[in-house]
Amino acid sequence: MAIDEIVADTRAAHDGEGYWRAHPLDEGFGDADTTLYAGASGVFWALRFLGQPIDCDFPRLLERNALWYASRSPYPRHASLLMGDIAVLLLMGERDALRQRIANNLRLPAKELLWGMPGTMLAALFVGEDALYRQQAERLLGAFTDTRFGPLCVQELYGEQRLYLGPAHGFAGHMLALLRGWQWLDDGQRERVAAFAVRTVTQNAHEDTGGANWAGAAENPTPVLVQWCHGAPGIVTSFADAPFASPELNRLLVRAGELTWRAGPLAKGPNLCHGTAGNGYAFLKLHRRSGDAIWLDRARAFAMAAIEQCRAARGKYGRGRYSLWTGDLGVAVYLHACLKVDPRFPTIDFF
Repeated sequence: MAIDEIVADTRAAHDGEGYWRAHPLDEGFGDADTTLYAGASGVFWALRFLGQPIDCDFPRLLERNALWYASRSPYPRHASLLMGDIAVLLLMGERDALRQRIANNLRLPAKELLWGMPGTMLAALFVGEDALYRQQAERLLGAFTDTRFGPLCVQELYGEQRLYLGPAHGFAGHMLALLRGWQWLDDGQRERVAAFAVRTVTQNAHEDTGGANWAGAAENPTPVLVQWCHGAPGIVTSFADAPFASPELNRLLVRAGELTWRAGPLAKGPNLCHGTAGNGYAFLKLHRRSGDAIWLDRARAFAMAAIEQCRAARGKYGRGRYSLWTGDLGVAVYLHACLKVDPRFPTIDFF
């Protein structure tokens, strides 16, 4: 079974101290990376989820992540789920430390899912910290402005100001953090979130005979990517669980699924963030939303393609890619999701 292959390869590549070598395709991430996104925290999470945990010195992992984050992060003052210590603290079950780190973001600009408040909102959800979640939700909603493209947060990211739309850096990531905590929003906040979601998603949709897609940023004239991080699949996975009804939103999500299917498996590889497995989650979400079996068939077709891509890459590079969001472990989790018909996106919908 492909899941067993990936797990066995990952365990064999473990250096005995809790880390893995960086893959040549993971530019900017060195050996023994600690992040949830591209390093050891994500690997430990995936192995635990798949029932194949490896012992880890978590205090040491936390210390190493803190050193990396302080020296390499463009936003060292922010608490981050995907890149910083939030994931390590979740793995450790350190609730008091988590409260302190989550609260840290209340004093800083909201940013986005990768580096900022949407990620710590999800962390607050994972550990049941409703008061902290509500404080962050209020701050995040206050960061929205009414632009000519609809309600959006202006992102000051990597030295630029952009109106990003996807879940990694923009609107969909802001919205999914608010939608996941729907039960903790008041009626006025729910009305705003629902209105923002429908208006901005519909206003920025680009449709043709192939389906619907969204540009990486609202100010971009046309979409060029079909990925989880930028494009139709990320819009579907972010909004398919919306706890409110909108015929136009529903129509666009189906059209986005059609485009994702027509685009096919991604040449970038099988990973979650910008690969075939991440796109496949859009089909699992649409299957749950609609009940139509065609979406499950398509999800499983992408799973088979991801297996072949993973094996081909291992042959080309003579090694696996040991990370959750960018590598083979994300593929393994997706294969498990297809077997169990589980549309939850890893470390976003659950931890």
